[in-house]
Amino acid sequence: MKEKIKGSAADLIIYVFAFAVGLIPFTFIENVFAATAAYTAAATAVIYAFTVVMKDVSVYDPYWSVAPPVLLLSVMIKYGLWNVNSVILFSVVLIWSARLTLNWFITYKGVGREDWRYAQYREKYPPLVFQLISFVGLQFVPTAVVYAGLTPVLLASQRTEFSAPSLFGAAVSLCAVWLEFVSDRAIHGFLREHKGENKTCDVSVWKYSRHPNYLGEMSFWCGLYIYFVFLCPEIWYAGLGFLSIIILFLTVSVPMMERHNEERRPDYGEYKARTSAVLILPNKRR
Repeated sequence: MKEKIKGSAADLIIYVFAFAVGLIPFTFIENVFAATAAYTAAATAVIYAFTVVMKDVSVYDPYWSVAPPVLLLSVMIKYGLWNVNSVILFSVVLIWSARLTLNWFITYKGVGREDWRYAQYREKYPPLVFQLISFVGLQFVPTAVVYAGLTPVLLASQRTEFSAPSLFGAAVSLCAVWLEFVSDRAIHGFLREHKGENKTCDVSVWKYSRHPNYLGEMSFWCGLYIYFVFLCPEIWYAGLGFLSIIILFLTVSVPMMERHNEERRPDYGEYKARTSAVLILPNKRR
């Protein structure tokens, strides 16, 4: 627990410094999209530098959940976007961020306890190649797709008119947060109960989906787009950046986790044969 607190405090200091640096270009760029892009890029560059110094790419892990509310609040303050759409969307993102960041803290073990995915890359590639992978693939690509997922929010937040059907999108996002909460609570309880047994979690929603937490995450970003598209149907195409998040999960996160589980859990093959990969569906007949 002591290492967790020390590491969390170090991460907090790093993130405050990173966002402070990001505020410099953000302050001087007028266009909201360019300013936000410069903000998140500069903050990511600072965090990357710390991952090199500390030899721990997991320092970047909280960025996915911490950056969106910070970016949105900064935009609201700078551009005076205090309307019903910006407030609703910021509130939804803040709820999502709080849950996901809390889950990160629950699983966090301290500085130097690098995530197994990063450790695999570090072992597989020479140092310079690994740093290139870390800089581009492990940090800037996630930053870019999160920014893309936020574009419908940035667009919707500039509209002062309100569309009641947009609330359906907010509801989808909040239901997605609830699904993630249920998924995480179930698997944390299962792993505590079966610690060291290498058993596959097949309780609660995990009984019907091998990756319900990923389904929740993808659904959250879909909900933000739904809110936007009901409000701004004439520019529906402008918010399609959220699809990059769906693609990232389906082509990288899900396959990587599947391989990892197959290597570590003897019963995963049988579990895989009867369950849906992502969607929550009835078990397949064997």
